[in-house]
Amino acid sequence: MKRAGMLLLLACVGLAGCGTSVDSLEGQVDHFDAKAKTFNVGCTDEANKGKKGAIADVGYLCTVHYSAQTIFRDESGKPMKPGDFTDGMIVRVHLAKPVSIRRSIEHHKLPKLNADEIALMARTAGS
Repeated sequence: MKRAGMLLLLACVGLAGCGTSVDSLEGQVDHFDAKAKTFNVGCTDEANKGKKGAIADVGYLCTVHYSAQTIFRDESGKPMKPGDFTDGMIVRVHLAKPVSIRRSIEHHKLPKLNADEIALMARTAGS
């Protein structure tokens, strides 16, 4: 019985890192859809966070939904509108509730990301 308990404890500890939820992510805008009120944002770093061993050379995009309550701002904190964001910009997305991006992708589900705030970090990648 003790052995089974120890194995269960080790399994839980080992899996704890796999489901780490994030409340924000930073990535490059790949596509903006004003009609659907969504951004596609690169989330490869979050999808691979905590992985050990060989990591597949795969890029991941996460769809971020926004609403009329979502705050948009530039690098200096000045207000922006959704249409001011263009492909290639680097943004930080603060989520309405924490999400485990890695776990969602491992289960072949697209994570449901709702933004409270989208902040411009750089106008183009590398700047």
